[in-house]
Amino acid sequence: MTRSAQNLLLVLIGGAVLWITLASGEYVNYVKPGFRYLLVPAGGVLVLLGAAGLRREWRDTDGHRDEEDGHGDSADAHGHDHSRGPRVAWLLCLPVLAIFVIAPPALGSFTASRDGRPAPPPAPPAQGFGALPRGGAPIPMTMGEFIGRSYEAQTGAPASLAGVPVRLTGFVTPRKSGGWQVTRLKMACCAGDAIPFPVIVRGLPQPPADAWVQVDGTWRPPAPGTAATGVHELHGSAVRRVAKPRNPYE
Repeated sequence: MTRSAQNLLLVLIGGAVLWITLASGEYVNYVKPGFRYLLVPAGGVLVLLGAAGLRREWRDTDGHRDEEDGHGDSADAHGHDHSRGPRVAWLLCLPVLAIFVIAPPALGSFTASRDGRPAPPPAPPAQGFGALPRGGAPIPMTMGEFIGRSYEAQTGAPASLAGVPVRLTGFVTPRKSGGWQVTRLKMACCAGDAIPFPVIVRGLPQPPADAWVQVDGTWRPPAPGTAATGVHELHGSAVRRVAKPRNPYE
């Protein structure tokens, strides 16, 4: 790989970062939205560094590079050409091609079904979960809030959630033991640390795996005498397909 190719690769990597951040918005498939303010400057710096290197190489090609050893080439006394890097460096092109040609999608049901970790109950707000209105249309609720309220209801305050219609949005994950669940992944930093927030849906037919859906229903309490666990269930009343949200994570 020549130095010009190395600099061109820097430009391509920087351009790819700017593309998924500013143009397509696909960066939210891999990191939290707040990282936008770090990715844009980083991509810009890579483009500028690569462009500066290309300008220097092209200028040297016009008459300066051949003066290094007075023999008309850049090889040293042992015949090594130091203007070229190792061929394995071409492998750095693969991430760029992956972004431009086959950009990996957000994590889905395959990841959620293989992750055996139960979703930890999210910490409630500092002021606690507020009272929910009774009667009326289903209340849109994040998966984290529903799981937090479900855990709270299982540990001593069932009236706070029982009988309240809610609406959850997530993707369909088939269960190994049968049935299905609506799932949303929660990331702390990037897709590598994402944890699934699943809610088992009862009483509704299963849509296709990985389809994004909105599910209306009411919290289903565990059987009497069952200890509080990481299992949370919804007795569904309606399900509809929806488009994948711009940010697929919570």
